Amino acid sequence: MDRNTIIGFSLIFLILVGYYWWTAPTEQEIAAQKRMADSIAKTEAVKKSSAETANSKDSIKSASNETDSSLLKIIYGGFSQNFGGTAAEVSLANSSVTVTFSTMGGKPTQVKLNQYKRADSTDLILLDKKHSGFYYEITTKNDVLRTDKFNWKIVSQTPESVTFRLDNGAGGYIEQKYILSKQDFLLDYSLKVSGLENEFQRNNDLKLVWNAILHKQEKGMQFENQHSNISYRVPGEHPEALSATSPERLEKIPGNLQWVAFKQQYFNATLINKDGFAQGCNLEWKETREPGYIKDMRAELYLPYSREKEKSWNLSFYFGPNSYKTLQAVNPGFADHELHRMIPLGWGVFGWVNRWMVLPIFNFLDGKIGDMGILILLLTLIIKFVLLPLVYKSYISTAKMRILKPEIDQIKEKYGNDMQKIQVENLALYKKAGVNPMSGCVPMLLQMPILFALFQFFPVLFELRQKTFLWSTDLSAYDSILEFGFHIPGYGDHISLFTLLMTISTLIYTHLNNQISGVTGQMKWIGYIMPIIFLGVLNDYPGGLTWYYFVSNMVTFGQQFAIRKLVDDKKLHQQIAEARKKPVKKSNFSKRLEEVMKAQQQKTQGNPRKPGGKK
Repeated sequence: MDRNTIIGFSLIFLILVGYYWWTAPTEQEIAAQKRMADSIAKTEAVKKSSAETANSKDSIKSASNETDSSLLKIIYGGFSQNFGGTAAEVSLANSSVTVTFSTMGGKPTQVKLNQYKRADSTDLILLDKKHSGFYYEITTKNDVLRTDKFNWKIVSQTPESVTFRLDNGAGGYIEQKYILSKQDFLLDYSLKVSGLENEFQRNNDLKLVWNAILHKQEKGMQFENQHSNISYRVPGEHPEALSATSPERLEKIPGNLQWVAFKQQYFNATLINKDGFAQGCNLEWKETREPGYIKDMRAELYLPYSREKEKSWNLSFYFGPNSYKTLQAVNPGFADHELHRMIPLGWGVFGWVNRWMVLPIFNFLDGKIGDMGILILLLTLIIKFVLLPLVYKSYISTAKMRILKPEIDQIKEKYGNDMQKIQVENLALYKKAGVNPMSGCVPMLLQMPILFALFQFFPVLFELRQKTFLWSTDLSAYDSILEFGFHIPGYGDHISLFTLLMTISTLIYTHLNNQISGVTGQMKWIGYIMPIIFLGVLNDYPGGLTWYYFVSNMVTFGQQFAIRKLVDDKKLHQQIAEARKKPVKKSNFSKRLEEVMKAQQQKTQGNPRKPGGKK
């Protein structure tokens, strides 16, 4: 090797040494890379351990692996000894509800309501093992501890209660206790954290995740889907609800939620915290493709926690029916919970009518009448009796207008298309005869709030559920006497006999009313079109509602017949004749109205239009 070759290799060596020295990482960079590598290794180890736990028939054998155990200990500390394993189940039951718990998470996994059945006669499972979850996500110094990944110990158990505990092997623990309350459908629940102030991250509230996919319980999908949503209450306010028509997520709720309910048409599962959850809770529901299920509910709630040495929270679950009386009677430790207001009885005046008139009458009858069909009949009779003065007044006004109709027709024939002159002459005729054309409309308008209130009332009335009457096997669902096996647009796939009877009776009522009022032309036929439209609209509605409408029509026939027997048209003619003899006293409003109409008429006469629309 000559001198030039030696010098060349030496220079290359020096350049390589200088390059590695120049690009070598600093001590800080080496430490950062080590932390990243440790983090990646830890993540992969947890993924591997979780996969093995889920896929293995014997998860204890998987957790006993020394490498996994050491990694889990790094991540979860003393809690790691309870990671995974084989879950055991325990149940608490009374006459109303059976709640099944799992040691994997120390959580309720299934809720069965013992007094009720689904529409298909199977057990009514409100929450099931496969489609519900209840766990805490607790931020520790090393990672996020999810409580349903750990096997909790049963530290005490009685026929009415069970207590689960998850300890860290150093005296600290998390404890969950469930007690079946003496009240129907109520499960008391408490959470306790002790000796873990150094385990958890500073100033971090405990995050509680509660989720469930709601099982279809009723006969028809339409109303159950329409009335299934998430309801909640902020203290001092009336309960609110997420939209039931389209998926919605409500994030970071500013108030301290008092309760959250996964509500269906006739049942609900509610978590109650009388002291309120911490601010920032999230609520969400979305559609689900699971067959036999309707909506996917999720609540992310926060329990206030400031790393106290020992801290307890007292909560309650309500698993039961959406019965107004039952929800009112629930006492989860405070009286003003307003759980009953999650039942949508209508807004504004309609809700007022249902709460303060219809519901008290129904509850009064419910304590005395066992048959719901007969109860609805009596309810209808009472409501129609209350409205009888309005019906009578409306009938008298319609009869007077019928008597004046020949003269009204003469005025129309005399003045042709001069609508302003016709209005002036009609007004003068009404005043002279002592007839107010609005007196027939006002009573009808006053009855409308009750009509619409009951339209909202019956579809949410739990007491009608699975109550039979005549051919109807369930007054809370449509009464089908014939299934087509195919769908008719605008009508449906079945015939509801109550709806059909309601439609026929409405058409008969319309015909009789047209005879009384003497209405002609387009208005006459509009009255026949509306019942036909409602035949399709109400075909899927609860039989209790359409039975009420049918009975209401029949009572109206009776009232009309009785009134026609009591009211003598000759006397009405005499009253109108006597009223014409008296001097007409015009109100200031009537005078101003006539002056405006006459001024408008003079203006029109003073500006005749030429053919073609030009002046």
